[in-house]
Amino acid sequence: MHQSTRCVSGAKAQGFTLLELLVTLLIMGIIAAWGIPSFQALGERSARTGEASRLQTALGFARQTAISQRHPITLCPSHGPQDTTRCGDQWNQTLMVIRGDQTEGISSADVLRSFPATERVDVNYSRGWRRIRYDALGHTSGFNGRFTLCPPSDTSRAKGSTLVLSQLGRWRMANAPAECPH
Repeated sequence: MHQSTRCVSGAKAQGFTLLELLVTLLIMGIIAAWGIPSFQALGERSARTGEASRLQTALGFARQTAISQRHPITLCPSHGPQDTTRCGDQWNQTLMVIRGDQTEGISSADVLRSFPATERVDVNYSRGWRRIRYDALGHTSGFNGRFTLCPPSDTSRAKGSTLVLSQLGRWRMANAPAECPH
């Protein structure tokens, strides 16, 4: 008769067999492989939420400043990480709130506030404009616009979020997910 436990100093030694360890590792591997895409999606949603918050804060600050100072205020992305003297067209760059209606030759004294750039979200503005100008009543110039917030372009078939900006200078998040161009 063969026993699977051994006696060591009168006590039974217990442990895992090699087969039990392999099965446990296999199950852990399957669970990890199943959970990684969900974890990545959680990170993408978190990044989009953070970017939406950054845009809402910048839009709100620019609008409130225009109303309180009764003077036009411009919100635009910087041309690059180090170039804050002119507006660019990449809305995920540093956002600048600028006194007046200017897009070129911006002095540091005219930049009222900056909002740091983001890297994990692509931001596209539907109007293709390089700036949003608020008048003294807090209204934006032009037509309604949409900011589409998408994961980086290396993510395939991903859904994004949409922030809608009205002519009255107010914004809202759209309920339906946005299609991201990749």
